[in-house]
Amino acid sequence: MIRRPPAATYVSLSSCFTRYFFKALFFLLVLAPGCKKNFDKYYGNTGPAGVYLYDKLKHDSNFSIFARGLERTGLVQYINNGGVYTVFAPVNSAFQQYFVSKGYASVEVVPVDTLFSLLNFHVINNLWYYYTLQQRYATTGQLLFLTRGRKFMTIDVTAHDTLKVNGVPVIKGLRDIGADNAVIHGIGSVLLQMPNLEQVLQNDPRFSHSTFYRLMQVLKDSAFDRFNSFDKNGDGRPDSVFYKTYDLLYNVNTAIEYKQNTNATSQGGDPVFSTILMPVDDSLNALIAPALAKVDPGVTDKIAALSPTYAEAVLEPYFMYDTAAPYTSDKLINRIPGKIYAAINGQVLPLLTDGQFVRKDARASNGVIHVLNATFARSDRLQSALGQASTDPDLAMFMAALQQAGLMSTLGSGSRVGSYFAPGNAAFAAAGLDVRKMTLNGVALTTLQLANIMRNHVIDQNLSSASALTGTIGSDFGAGNALTFTNGGTTVATTYSGAQTGIVANVTLPFVTKGPGNGYVYKIDKLLIPNGY
Repeated sequence: MIRRPPAATYVSLSSCFTRYFFKALFFLLVLAPGCKKNFDKYYGNTGPAGVYLYDKLKHDSNFSIFARGLERTGLVQYINNGGVYTVFAPVNSAFQQYFVSKGYASVEVVPVDTLFSLLNFHVINNLWYYYTLQQRYATTGQLLFLTRGRKFMTIDVTAHDTLKVNGVPVIKGLRDIGADNAVIHGIGSVLLQMPNLEQVLQNDPRFSHSTFYRLMQVLKDSAFDRFNSFDKNGDGRPDSVFYKTYDLLYNVNTAIEYKQNTNATSQGGDPVFSTILMPVDDSLNALIAPALAKVDPGVTDKIAALSPTYAEAVLEPYFMYDTAAPYTSDKLINRIPGKIYAAINGQVLPLLTDGQFVRKDARASNGVIHVLNATFARSDRLQSALGQASTDPDLAMFMAALQQAGLMSTLGSGSRVGSYFAPGNAAFAAAGLDVRKMTLNGVALTTLQLANIMRNHVIDQNLSSASALTGTIGSDFGAGNALTFTNGGTTVATTYSGAQTGIVANVTLPFVTKGPGNGYVYKIDKLLIPNGY
């Protein structure tokens, strides 16, 4: 049996609840108008709670085409939950104008990869209401925001009561539309992306067919692009997308326009720009002619046969890297007196005149390309003993191994004192050393192990003649390892603690090349793998 409180107690509790209830109600009625006023000012048109981004767009008649595009590309699964986003959504009339300009009948016939890239450009991470964008600008001055497709858009809130994205005003009546995981800003135009440097280079025949770009392809690699990978063929599985990289060109990113940043105040990436100063074919062909002459006459594409190390050394003086902005032709020509501009390898850029520019300011989202009718001084690397030896295609694996081991920057110096015993490409294959995979006979190598193997091919002395190649001399690796020379310097054997270990190689005499610092490079036919590497 439930016992009821005494009547007096019940009345007392009821009176207390009533008194405090009406007090709370009074304060709510007083405060609500002020809160509602500020809320509407900054966060109006938020709509019902519990509605995710895609559902909000789908049920708003202004954005039905945008919502259908999200369905076609599979972007719904990425942005409808699992994160918070800001979307600058073109209204239907904006899409209709875009379709007419591109010759599309409707959203259904736009190529799905084109549509995916386009819509990805309209989405950025985090919730950015108009008010919070104003706060961000006031505290950091930030104008560039990284989209989901990893490109930057400009968001401008500097004018009173105005929000613009890439110069397109947000429609005030469609500003700050809230969803559970997003905020939507309606715009009257579709935002078009500026192509990146790689796209400019690929799509303009004057660039794509140039000697310069063909040299770049000797260095090319690729990286997985998870933000732009999606289900292209509709089989329910994402199709991987890759972008082109040139890892040997320090800090040059032709296909991406940001570098990662995990700072608390960062949006995940900061903008990066590259400036390319491309010599015309006649100038560059003359520069690389001696290296091309060493390529087997039977090879059709001689540029593709060049060593990546050599191609890197040729190209580095023509790339500039700066996180603030690309270097326009005007900035390069009208340089501030005493101002030094440097290439990615530290080489000082010479003064440039207007007459040296064949083509100026080919802009990209992440940089600019200029074409010059001149070449610059050769890099220090090309003047070193190793740099000169890198013109021999048969030493491509040796040069790549030095790069992979992190040794080239030291050993490739023009003032380096040393002698190098460089195995040909066939020697690497015979020894089972795969430089790209970093394996020796299928067993993975660490970078240190690879470096130790390569250092056993280096002697820190200038051995400039056959008479100097005699007896046992310690290698740069050390740890009891040395090289023993016999037969007038034509034979070299690995030695450990005074005893030969069985690897005997033939040495090509006279020396292959020497640098201004009197470093010497000799070609050998076997890999000199040390003990205990």
